[in-house]
Amino acid sequence: MSVESHMIRISDNASQPQIQEVLKMVVGVGGRIEMVAGRIIIASFDSDFAGAIKKKKGVALVGGVNFRGRKIRKITKRVSREEQPDS
Repeated sequence: MSVESHMIRISDNASQPQIQEVLKMVVGVGGRIEMVAGRIIIASFDSDFAGAIKKKKGVALVGGVNFRGRKIRKITKRVSREEQPDS
């Protein structure tokens, strides 16, 4: 059982009951809804169920999301000698 984060894209013509069925299926397979924003759902569930969720009516896309390994550049502010306040 490999629980991973997935992005689920709901199609534009999906009805409210279809969206609720998708959410129920994610929870029903032991998954967890992490975030819902518009027609995008971020959820964690066993990747073996990704195909079954993709087949649900109203689902346009199901894909894995990787939040690990992202490097954020360190930003440092440099002050010139002219801009430094007098001590």
